[in-house]
Amino acid sequence: MWDFIKHISLKEFAKTYYFSLSVLLFICIAICYGCEVNYLNQSICNAWARDLFLNLIAEIIGILLVLFFVNRSVTINQQQEKSRFRQIAFRQLKMVLTRHVYLLFYMLKASVEVKPNKTYENLSDLFDDTYFNELGNLDLFKVAPVLTPRGNTMNWLDYIYSEFSSLKSAISKVMDRYSFSLDSEEVDLLEEFNDTAFIYFISVLREAKELNNFEVRGDLLSECEHLLREYTTFFLRIVDLYNHSLPSKSQIKIDSSKWNELWSNNVKPQIGESRIEFLSQPYV
Repeated sequence: MWDFIKHISLKEFAKTYYFSLSVLLFICIAICYGCEVNYLNQSICNAWARDLFLNLIAEIIGILLVLFFVNRSVTINQQQEKSRFRQIAFRQLKMVLTRHVYLLFYMLKASVEVKPNKTYENLSDLFDDTYFNELGNLDLFKVAPVLTPRGNTMNWLDYIYSEFSSLKSAISKVMDRYSFSLDSEEVDLLEEFNDTAFIYFISVLREAKELNNFEVRGDLLSECEHLLREYTTFFLRIVDLYNHSLPSKSQIKIDSSKWNELWSNNVKPQIGESRIEFLSQPYV
């Protein structure tokens, strides 16, 4: 906080100093011009006074140029330092964002009867109308393709909740530790993502399950398509922000060959293995 206050004070001081020197330069130039056109009293414009003002003009211009280049150098260094901190901040999100990409894909793969007849080139291709229509068929209470740290199976609801919690926690840590290196729009985006209604919806479902609420059904994703659309839109923006903050080698990219590998039944889950069987039958 003190460093921030000092930074603001120095910035304001520099503005005042630039303004004062600029005013003084203008006055000196005006006096010299007045002497040249015989507008001012010649007692003011004698040889030594004219030389004095010309020297002042040269000195002030020199000082302004030095201040300009020094200030520009400081600004560039600050921007480079901010960029380094941004990379440090977002680098911590790579693993959890990558896991989240796989989660959102596995949800589709386990929901569809057959692989959609389309070519996937990038992450945004995943979230089309087919994605949101088919996710309504995901049975949240069927076994997910992951294990708990103790080696036990977990259902899709627990898997989704776990990954959502991990990503939300990681983003909160980045904002707490590195918000000074982020723009206000970026902080606002991260906060909006953490507060999306779909995260809250999943949290409520899991809490209800833990409390043995018999009205909880495995097909409830079919009831929140608009929430899921909003969530994936925010997620794509977070991934874009991450990719723009890091060099190409560290970016999150899934090309067509990777998509083909993920769609293979050699990679869990199998296509359609968690598709709900009876949408009309409530879970008890």
